[in-house]
Amino acid sequence: MFKKSAVIGVSVSPEMGLEIAQVDYASGTVLKYGRRAVEYSAVKREIADLDVFKDALQDLLEEMNIQKGSELVLNFPTVAFKVADYPSALEQSQVESAIEEELYDNPYLKSYEPCYSYIKINSTLQFNKYAYEALQKTTMIELVIALKEMGYKVSAIDTSVSSTLRSLIYLNRVNTEPDTNWVLLLIENGCCRVLSMLGRNYVDIFEEKISIGDVLSDAENYATVIAAVEPLLKNLPSKYLCVVSKTNVISAEVLSNKISYSAPIIYQEANGYLKEPLMNLSPLVEDEYSKTISLDVIGAAIYEDYKNVSLLNFNLFNKTLGDIFLNEQPPEFFGGKIVLSNPFLIFIGIIAAAVIAVIVVSASGYFALQNSQMNDEISQMKAEINKIDEFIEKHKDISTETFDEGDEIRIGLLHNKNIYSYYSIVGTEIPKKLWLTHLNLGDNTTIEGQADNIESVYSFFRSIKDYNPSSDISLQTLGLATAHSKGFTDGELDEDSLLTSLDADYYEFRISDAEDKSAQKKKTKKSKKAKKSSNSDVPSETIKE
Repeated sequence: MFKKSAVIGVSVSPEMGLEIAQVDYASGTVLKYGRRAVEYSAVKREIADLDVFKDALQDLLEEMNIQKGSELVLNFPTVAFKVADYPSALEQSQVESAIEEELYDNPYLKSYEPCYSYIKINSTLQFNKYAYEALQKTTMIELVIALKEMGYKVSAIDTSVSSTLRSLIYLNRVNTEPDTNWVLLLIENGCCRVLSMLGRNYVDIFEEKISIGDVLSDAENYATVIAAVEPLLKNLPSKYLCVVSKTNVISAEVLSNKISYSAPIIYQEANGYLKEPLMNLSPLVEDEYSKTISLDVIGAAIYEDYKNVSLLNFNLFNKTLGDIFLNEQPPEFFGGKIVLSNPFLIFIGIIAAAVIAVIVVSASGYFALQNSQMNDEISQMKAEINKIDEFIEKHKDISTETFDEGDEIRIGLLHNKNIYSYYSIVGTEIPKKLWLTHLNLGDNTTIEGQADNIESVYSFFRSIKDYNPSSDISLQTLGLATAHSKGFTDGELDEDSLLTSLDADYYEFRISDAEDKSAQKKKTKKSKKAKKSSNSDVPSETIKE
């Protein structure tokens, strides 16, 4: 659903010039590969002409159709690589200061301010062991700026020592079990490096300059290398030695047969002596490149995937480059950083998609519910329309000629005579100082009201009774205002105490032909009260018996 941006390895070396590769980490296949001949000075350990190199880099990226926005991992020949112990009491800033002081004494960095990367590889109570590597800061800044202007993003910068080791591990050319002591011998045009290893951890590293080349005979070249490395190897016993040659002057296979060591020796050609391709190639890669792809560019191309399975990864694209790095970093929140890496962006994208999916599903459910309710309402309306149509169909033979308005009025008056008469009386026969509070005219007639004198109540009742003397209508209630009308609730005062305690100034009445429920209720209360009084007159002894 979310397409991960491509990671491209870019490598520079004296032997291979400029290389660019894209590798599928899972299948071990080179998807894209290209080369350009650029000059690198092994003596000075720097790119001979930086402007020419930048032009070649841009041309090769465009020729290989590397998409803008791709992440680039840069690899350069190692300028400085060292393993050192520092007191465990030192803080991180003090360790960095100590590394910088040592780098300023490096002959290849005296004219340049160094940028560096370090990792802690071991820790004891007294010392912490660190490995660090360094390059020329000015050159790195200029290249990062140039690539950014081209539309690419630099995600990491590494050096050939760690890139080569990363490739050897990835290609299963070395045994890096955790408790395995082994030694890696790297042969380059200008130097030999001997790395003492414990599994994948650096134990120590030694570097010896050598003078080899085509002007010397093979015997002289091999003798020079053997003389430089055998004294070092004699003091580094291990389970095996791995010889890797990056120069076309020395064959790793031949050297492994000439060198003396106390343990088995394996070898890996990383030069013109390579007989079998290091990796499979996709159809997009020309066959002529099958034996020229270097360990360095493979190590750069797999950097992002490999760092997920290894904690020992250098990256010189860091704060030692200054603003060119810091300006690319996300803002800090509460002392931490939100790192917008590809996995993080993919994760955020998945969360956003999930939220959108929930919203869409919820909205769909809501509209489905609304649609269902509208359908129900439409069904009800259709049912009503059908009833009306049925009624019209049933009475379609009735015409206006058979309808007599006068007869209908007379029939209505006959059925509702009492109601109309009572309405007339109520509207015309109400005495002064009498007002109604309730009126119910129907099957039963109930009229309730209030007056400030009894005569008005009796006069109003006679007017109603005279209309129909034979009716059951009666004056069911007449008395002073009750506790309810004065704001009292049941249980506060009984009826007898109300008559003596309240200063009532109006009367209440009820005229009705319906059953007098209040009278029945009062009768029930009086009977219960009488029964209670009769029981209270009986002596306690009699009750007990």
